[in-house]
Amino acid sequence: MPDYAEQHELLDECVRGTHRDESLASLRHYFDDCTGRWFDRYAGGGDEPSVAHTVTEADVLALNFLSITSLATVAIDATMTHALRIRELLEQIPPDLPMHEAPWSTYEPGAPAFRLWELFRQCGGNHRPVTASKLLARKRPHLTPVYDSQVRAVLKAPASPWHCLWTWFHTDPTRARAVEELRKEAGGIDDISLLRCLDVVLWMRARRT
Repeated sequence: MPDYAEQHELLDECVRGTHRDESLASLRHYFDDCTGRWFDRYAGGGDEPSVAHTVTEADVLALNFLSITSLATVAIDATMTHALRIRELLEQIPPDLPMHEAPWSTYEPGAPAFRLWELFRQCGGNHRPVTASKLLARKRPHLTPVYDSQVRAVLKAPASPWHCLWTWFHTDPTRARAVEELRKEAGGIDDISLLRCLDVVLWMRARRT
């Protein structure tokens, strides 16, 4: 398996090391002032029980808060063309299962989460991994992270971003608690997933470098 020592060291520094104060300031600034703060909360969130197993128009519109602007085809594909298959896969992925408690089999090729990510890549055109990542994170924010060019750059393009983050959590259970403490100290974001907190910390760090 790939060695993510460099990425794990950076995450440790951001969560409970020398960069922690910067991370805390980033979380507060992002969820106070940045447009992206609405992504998780718009229309009650994508994992709200009444809509957890379907992609809604609100889910598609929420992508706009993370700078995905070409939404018409995404909306048609995700809410109409592939709607039945999307529902079938979402029903197999628990909405409240967090990455730090999930077995790695949850993410392997052939697993519902992996197949749904592949299906989302076809929404709005073939091979759109960033849009797929954000749409999947909207529907399962505790299980799959937002992953875009900014986060990719600051993490130095790990072979598998899912495996990179999953191994970070699972090789040291205290890391999840450290993120929880960071989230609590930031204040007012207890409804935001641990993965989303990490995404914001990394994204804001990328903007500063």
